[in-house]
Amino acid sequence: MNLAVNRGDRLAIMGPNGIGKSTLLKILMGELQADAGEVSWGYETHPGYFAQDNKNEFTGSDESTEAWLWRFCPSKDRGFVRGQMGLMLFTGDEGKKKVSALSGGEAARLVFARLGLDNPNVLVLDEPTNHLDLESIEALIAALRSFDGTLIFVSHDRWFVSQLATRVVEIRPGEVTDYLGTYEDYVHASGDDHLDADTVLLKARREKRRKGREGKASDRGGDGTRSSALSPHDVTKEIKRLQRELEEITEAIEVHEARLDSIDASFCEDGFYERTPPDQVTLLEQERAETDDSLKADLQRWGEVESQLEVLSSLV
Repeated sequence: MNLAVNRGDRLAIMGPNGIGKSTLLKILMGELQADAGEVSWGYETHPGYFAQDNKNEFTGSDESTEAWLWRFCPSKDRGFVRGQMGLMLFTGDEGKKKVSALSGGEAARLVFARLGLDNPNVLVLDEPTNHLDLESIEALIAALRSFDGTLIFVSHDRWFVSQLATRVVEIRPGEVTDYLGTYEDYVHASGDDHLDADTVLLKARREKRRKGREGKASDRGGDGTRSSALSPHDVTKEIKRLQRELEEITEAIEVHEARLDSIDASFCEDGFYERTPPDQVTLLEQERAETDDSLKADLQRWGEVESQLEVLSSLV
């Protein structure tokens, strides 16, 4: 096969487990030698690579997270390094934690902090959401949307792919197909949601839960007796209520995110930690943690309301 990736493409590589998606990325990055053919990068391309098993980057190291990241920007001061870590949700004494003791999610966030310092114009990402929580995935999608370079990525996360992909390369045994369009275009053309069995299973579980919720809703009549379905009036009324709640939650999420951005911007200012009293830094860190907790709760509720709306909309 021949595959040309153009500047600005947001290319998702999809296919069943074991088909060779990660192998392809390793060949692109020169970490594996191809059996045949060659990879050629364009002029002034500067790729940054996020490996699926990125904890290998820290094997055998006794450094702290702060010291490890500082190696990639030795000319900067501690305030700058802490600011970069703050952007990746590292706060307080987390900079003292040994890289060898990092969790999967922490290791992923630290690698992204290092990628930010490298300033690549091509990002090659292999399962970047594997160890991330909802907040981190949301932040990553927002950052990648604002990234004006090229993306080449592998992901099993349906929502992640749908938010980013403008092109899908599907790999099957003995066949590679290039879909020049969004994830929705790919689904429409292929007639399938995803090739991986684990994702198909997840879809089946969601469908089972959805039908279970519909069944419970249809079993409850207004007078407490069993009925065949909710009345159209009741369904429409509840949908409108949930839509209003969704708007309120969305506004709250925007407020929380704006405040977090403001605090993180302060942390990133040159000399912030040197000129700011320690008690003031502590207060800001506490406020950030509290705002972060509120944001997580709102995001969770947002997802619950979305699921309820999906169920009710199917009844109309």
